[in-house]
Amino acid sequence: MNAPDPFADAAVPVEALRRQAFNLRWASQPPDVIPLTAADPDFPVAPAVREAIARQAHEGLFCYGPPEGLPAFRDACARFSEERRGCPAGPERILAVDGAAAGMAQVCRCLLQPGDEAIIFDPVDFLFQAAVEAAGGRVRRLAVDPLSGVLDLEALQGLVTPRTRLLGVCNPLNPVGRVLRQEELAVLAAFALRHDLAILNDEVWADIVFTPTVFRSLAALGPEVAARCWTVHGFSKNYGLAGLRVGCVVTPDAAACERLRRSSLADTTMSGVATLSQIAAVAALEGAEAWLAAWLAHLQRQRDRAVAELATMPGTTVRSPEGTYVLFPRVEHHGLSAEALAQRLLERQRLGVVPGSARWFGPGAEGHLRLVFSTSEAILQEGLERLRRGLEELAGEARGGDVGAAMTAER
Repeated sequence: MNAPDPFADAAVPVEALRRQAFNLRWASQPPDVIPLTAADPDFPVAPAVREAIARQAHEGLFCYGPPEGLPAFRDACARFSEERRGCPAGPERILAVDGAAAGMAQVCRCLLQPGDEAIIFDPVDFLFQAAVEAAGGRVRRLAVDPLSGVLDLEALQGLVTPRTRLLGVCNPLNPVGRVLRQEELAVLAAFALRHDLAILNDEVWADIVFTPTVFRSLAALGPEVAARCWTVHGFSKNYGLAGLRVGCVVTPDAAACERLRRSSLADTTMSGVATLSQIAAVAALEGAEAWLAAWLAHLQRQRDRAVAELATMPGTTVRSPEGTYVLFPRVEHHGLSAEALAQRLLERQRLGVVPGSARWFGPGAEGHLRLVFSTSEAILQEGLERLRRGLEELAGEARGGDVGAAMTAER
């Protein structure tokens, strides 16, 4: 008998999500809202992960782990880096961190002094700016065309100042969905080498890449580039472990790993990753390959459905993402701010989306909305139908002159 499809409509445990899925999602919204908001799967994790957690819980021991991470975790991450990213890295270069976001922040605190500057993409996930600013740094932004995904690489030189210390690279790029090509990575790497910059290399989305696109890691361009890369990996987008708060940083060498461990305060037990979370991550890396392949196939079907639907909606232009499970369509706002449009969709259509605003992604996000498709076919279809109704209603009001009144009321 065939095993049940782990990504069938019925596999989404909506009632459990309404109790447990926070961060703008089901548990943070009224019960009639469909949240296509935070990038987190709606499906249960792979059986191998659940079984590993259950075995550890059955033993009844939850002891302190080493500050750098469990040996089995560091070994598994080193194999992952070499076999799946083409970046040889011994376990002595791996530091366990409590999620990719924490890894980004810890790298910035390790490398930046107050007043230092970092170059990041625009648009890009807000965590890049947050991590730099938490270390006392300032960001300068490299423009990315949200529809084509093209980086304005010719503008890089004009962003450098005497205080520039760091280049932030997000690949695949959230929210644009672009996977950087080797020639683009080579330009970024050469720029970092020329200006003696460290590279914060966020690859948390690198397992979510759709055929025929091929992912290449920046750190795989050669030892000279790898010696500047602090590569952040996580287990939330690929394996759904966001709530377990586990990730790793692949550092340039063993000395850099020790430096990062000290600056993270893991030696004092003031930070560090739960051992149970590391056990879950090892199980995902070593026992969930088939599950991940099925997850990716489901996501590619979801992407194709959603892009086809969005392309027919009024005032909407969409680019099919090569990676990630987020869509970033340009939408006619009819004079409303991004936040006001998102709020209107929430109130009138009971649909949650993330506004394309500077708060979330930088100034380059203007005119866009972000929505995720890491859910079931039925939930995504209902969400898209609500979006269509909302955009059609807005367009109709604009033709009738009602949107101007709405803007006045908003002010």
